[in-house]
Amino acid sequence: MPGSLLKLLLTKTLIMDNPDCIASLVEALNNADLKQFPSILKNMNIDTSVFEDHATWDTQDYTRNCIERNDRYELLLLCWNPGNVTPIHSHGGQKCWVYQIAGELSEQRFINTENGPTETHRQVLKPHNLTYMDDRMGFHVLQNNSKERSMSLHVYAHPIDKCKVFNDQTKDFEVKKLKYDQVLEHI
Repeated sequence: MPGSLLKLLLTKTLIMDNPDCIASLVEALNNADLKQFPSILKNMNIDTSVFEDHATWDTQDYTRNCIERNDRYELLLLCWNPGNVTPIHSHGGQKCWVYQIAGELSEQRFINTENGPTETHRQVLKPHNLTYMDDRMGFHVLQNNSKERSMSLHVYAHPIDKCKVFNDQTKDFEVKKLKYDQVLEHI
Protein backbone atom coordinates (compact mmCIF):
# COMPACT_ATOMS: atom_id res chain seq x y z
CA MET A 1 0.00 0.00 0.00
CA PRO A 2 1.49 3.37 -0.96
CA GLY A 3 2.56 5.54 1.99
CA SER A 4 0.19 8.42 1.24
CA LEU A 5 -2.83 6.07 1.07
CA LEU A 6 -1.84 4.44 4.37
CA LYS A 7 -1.42 7.88 5.98
CA LEU A 8 -4.86 8.93 4.70
CA LEU A 9 -6.47 5.75 6.09
CA LEU A 10 -4.77 6.19 9.47
CA THR A 11 -5.81 9.85 9.62
CA LYS A 12 -9.43 8.95 8.85
CA THR A 13 -9.37 6.19 11.46
CA LEU A 14 -7.99 8.55 14.11
CA ILE A 15 -10.54 11.22 13.25
CA MET A 16 -13.40 8.73 13.46
CA ASP A 17 -12.04 7.15 16.63
CA ASN A 18 -11.34 10.33 18.55
CA PRO A 19 -12.50 13.65 17.06
CA ASP A 20 -10.71 16.44 18.95
CA CYS A 21 -12.30 19.53 17.40
CA ILE A 22 -15.60 20.41 15.77
CA ALA A 23 -14.09 20.22 12.27
CA SER A 24 -12.83 16.66 12.88
CA LEU A 25 -16.22 15.69 14.33
CA VAL A 26 -17.97 16.97 11.21
CA GLU A 27 -15.44 15.17 9.00
CA ALA A 28 -15.91 11.93 10.94
CA LEU A 29 -19.70 12.14 10.62
CA ASN A 30 -19.39 12.99 6.91
CA ASN A 31 -17.31 9.85 6.32
CA ALA A 32 -19.28 7.45 8.55
CA ASP A 33 -22.29 5.23 8.20
CA LEU A 34 -25.20 6.11 10.51
CA LYS A 35 -24.45 3.02 12.60
CA GLN A 36 -21.01 4.54 13.40
CA PHE A 37 -22.45 7.83 14.74
CA PRO A 38 -22.82 6.60 18.37
CA SER A 39 -19.21 5.42 18.47
CA ILE A 40 -17.94 8.71 17.06
CA LEU A 41 -19.91 10.70 19.63
CA LYS A 42 -18.85 8.49 22.56
CA ASN A 43 -15.18 8.73 21.58
CA MET A 44 -14.90 12.41 20.76
CA ASN A 45 -12.46 14.37 22.84
CA ILE A 46 -13.49 17.98 22.30
CA ASP A 47 -12.90 20.40 25.15
CA THR A 48 -16.08 21.98 26.52
CA SER A 49 -14.62 25.45 25.96
CA VAL A 50 -14.71 24.85 22.19
CA PHE A 51 -18.49 24.51 22.36
CA GLU A 52 -18.80 27.45 24.77
CA ASP A 53 -17.16 29.64 22.12
CA HIS A 54 -20.14 28.90 19.82
CA ALA A 55 -22.95 28.85 22.38
CA THR A 56 -25.88 31.27 22.44
CA TRP A 57 -28.11 31.67 25.47
CA ASP A 58 -31.69 32.83 25.93
CA THR A 59 -33.28 33.36 29.33
CA GLN A 60 -36.73 32.30 28.05
CA ASP A 61 -35.91 29.15 26.10
CA TYR A 62 -33.14 26.77 25.10
CA THR A 63 -31.31 27.68 21.89
CA ARG A 64 -30.73 25.56 18.77
CA ASN A 65 -27.37 26.30 17.13
CA CYS A 66 -26.74 24.57 13.80
CA ILE A 67 -23.18 23.34 13.42
CA GLU A 68 -23.65 21.25 10.26
CA ARG A 69 -26.58 20.44 8.00
CA ASN A 70 -26.43 18.26 4.92
CA ASP A 71 -28.61 15.63 3.24
CA ARG A 72 -27.39 12.87 5.59
CA TYR A 73 -27.52 14.49 9.03
CA GLU A 74 -27.96 17.60 11.10
CA LEU A 75 -25.62 18.48 14.00
CA LEU A 76 -26.93 20.95 16.60
CA LEU A 77 -25.56 22.47 19.79
CA LEU A 78 -28.41 23.09 22.24
CA CYS A 79 -27.80 25.51 25.10
CA TRP A 80 -29.96 25.32 28.21
CA ASN A 81 -30.37 27.78 31.04
CA PRO A 82 -31.76 26.45 34.32
CA GLY A 83 -35.43 25.55 33.91
CA ASN A 84 -35.40 25.40 30.09
CA VAL A 85 -37.52 22.51 28.82
CA THR A 86 -38.71 21.13 25.50
CA PRO A 87 -42.33 20.21 24.95
CA ILE A 88 -43.11 16.51 24.55
CA HIS A 89 -42.00 15.96 20.95
CA SER A 90 -41.20 13.51 18.15
CA HIS A 91 -38.23 13.54 15.78
CA GLY A 92 -39.89 13.81 12.39
CA GLY A 93 -39.27 10.12 11.67
CA GLN A 94 -35.50 10.44 12.18
CA LYS A 95 -32.97 8.84 14.48
CA CYS A 96 -31.67 11.17 17.20
CA TRP A 97 -28.53 10.92 19.35
CA VAL A 98 -28.04 13.33 22.25
CA TYR A 99 -24.55 13.71 23.73
CA GLN A 100 -24.35 15.64 26.99
CA ILE A 101 -21.45 18.11 26.85
CA ALA A 102 -21.79 20.06 30.09
CA GLY A 103 -24.24 20.30 32.96
CA GLU A 104 -27.14 17.91 33.35
CA LEU A 105 -30.44 17.29 31.58
CA SER A 106 -33.29 15.05 32.55
CA GLU A 107 -34.98 13.00 29.83
CA GLN A 108 -38.49 11.60 30.08
CA ARG A 109 -39.90 9.27 27.43
CA PHE A 110 -43.57 8.80 26.66
CA ILE A 111 -45.91 6.73 24.55
CA ASN A 112 -49.20 8.20 23.37
CA THR A 113 -52.24 6.43 24.81
CA GLU A 114 -55.95 7.23 24.66
CA ASN A 115 -55.41 9.13 27.94
CA GLY A 116 -52.57 11.16 26.42
CA PRO A 117 -48.80 10.83 26.85
CA THR A 118 -47.83 8.20 29.43
CA GLU A 119 -44.29 8.18 30.84
CA THR A 120 -42.27 5.02 30.14
CA HIS A 121 -38.74 5.98 31.14
CA ARG A 122 -36.78 8.66 33.00
CA GLN A 123 -33.03 9.30 33.20
CA VAL A 124 -30.50 12.02 33.99
CA LEU A 125 -27.89 12.86 31.36
CA LYS A 126 -24.51 13.90 32.74
CA PRO A 127 -21.41 14.98 30.80
CA HIS A 128 -20.25 12.34 28.31
CA ASN A 129 -23.58 10.45 28.45
CA LEU A 130 -25.14 9.50 25.13
CA THR A 131 -28.81 8.71 24.62
CA TYR A 132 -30.81 7.70 21.57
CA MET A 133 -34.41 8.34 20.53
CA ASP A 134 -36.58 7.73 17.49
CA ASP A 135 -40.31 7.89 16.83
CA ARG A 136 -40.78 4.12 17.15
CA MET A 137 -39.79 4.53 20.81
CA GLY A 138 -42.39 7.27 21.37
CA PHE A 139 -41.85 10.88 22.35
CA HIS A 140 -39.56 12.61 24.82
CA VAL A 141 -38.87 15.74 26.85
CA LEU A 142 -35.50 17.19 27.80
CA GLN A 143 -35.17 19.63 30.69
CA ASN A 144 -32.43 21.41 32.58
CA ASN A 145 -33.48 20.81 36.19
CA SER A 146 -30.15 21.99 37.58
CA LYS A 147 -29.12 25.44 38.76
CA GLU A 148 -26.38 25.70 36.13
CA ARG A 149 -26.26 26.06 32.38
CA SER A 150 -26.12 22.94 30.26
CA MET A 151 -25.03 22.12 26.71
CA SER A 152 -25.94 19.10 24.59
CA LEU A 153 -25.02 17.97 21.10
CA HIS A 154 -27.84 16.55 18.94
CA VAL A 155 -27.31 14.52 15.78
CA TYR A 156 -30.33 13.70 13.61
CA ALA A 157 -30.02 11.05 10.89
CA HIS A 158 -31.48 13.56 8.42
CA PRO A 159 -32.33 17.22 8.99
CA ILE A 160 -35.63 17.74 10.77
CA ASP A 161 -37.65 20.76 9.69
CA LYS A 162 -40.80 19.90 11.65
CA CYS A 163 -41.94 17.52 14.36
CA LYS A 164 -44.99 16.67 16.42
CA VAL A 165 -45.29 18.59 19.67
CA PHE A 166 -47.81 17.96 22.45
CA ASN A 167 -50.03 20.97 23.12
CA ASP A 168 -50.97 21.10 26.83
CA GLN A 169 -54.05 23.27 26.13
CA THR A 170 -55.63 21.09 23.42
CA LYS A 171 -54.23 17.83 24.89
CA ASP A 172 -53.23 16.75 21.40
CA PHE A 173 -50.16 16.69 19.17
CA GLU A 174 -49.64 19.35 16.52
CA VAL A 175 -46.96 19.91 13.89
CA LYS A 176 -44.36 22.55 14.70
CA LYS A 177 -41.85 24.08 12.26
CA LEU A 178 -38.35 24.12 13.71
CA LYS A 179 -35.87 26.99 13.46
CA TYR A 180 -32.30 27.71 14.42
CA ASP A 181 -31.23 30.47 16.78
CA GLN A 182 -27.83 30.55 15.08
CA VAL A 183 -26.16 28.88 12.11
CA LEU A 184 -22.44 28.54 12.74
CA GLU A 185 -19.97 29.18 10.00
CA HIS A 186 -17.76 26.22 9.16
CA ILE A 187 -15.32 25.79 11.96
